[in-house]
Amino acid sequence: MTINKRIMNLSAWLAVLAIICIPGTLHTEDDPLRTEYGFPIRFFTDYHYANSDGTIWFISGISLNVLLYLFNVLFIYAGIHVILYIKNKLTRT
Repeated sequence: MTINKRIMNLSAWLAVLAIICIPGTLHTEDDPLRTEYGFPIRFFTDYHYANSDGTIWFISGISLNVLLYLFNVLFIYAGIHVILYIKNKLTRT
């Protein structure tokens, strides 16, 4: 089985764009307050710390789980691949 690079590229971009387009889940019950982003698996976490140390860096309160990002890319790739397979089967007959 070969990997379709165009579908893999599309699924990687869709996983990144899901952070921007799909609203995150706000968790208030645990300490610290955080918002998790990503679809179908949450892989990007933004921690909402009180700015006590005076840092201005955007990435200071962010956690990016690369393994979960790769799982998201694979899930999206599989979904697109299945949709194209079904579409090809339906249009052939």
